[in-house]
Amino acid sequence: MKLRAVLRRMLQMSDPAWFIFLRSLQLSCVMLFCSFLLLLEPGSVVQSYPRYITALALYETPQGILLLGLILSACLEEVYTRNS
Repeated sequence: MKLRAVLRRMLQMSDPAWFIFLRSLQLSCVMLFCSFLLLLEPGSVVQSYPRYITALALYETPQGILLLGLILSACLEEVYTRNS
């Protein structure tokens, strides 16, 4: 029941809040995909430590981006609902 209410409320977000949420999700997915490609390249982790550190940073950063995107979209949605 709670999940249904959350999903219903989420789908009724204002356009700017929805835009921030989707773009942060897309950016996170792209960063994770790039990290995966860096780690998948044969011999890259063993031969190049900076490439490993880059892949690790690309793996860890999307969590923060998603958190900030969710907080920003929630704050923006709160502002839009108070003005309506």
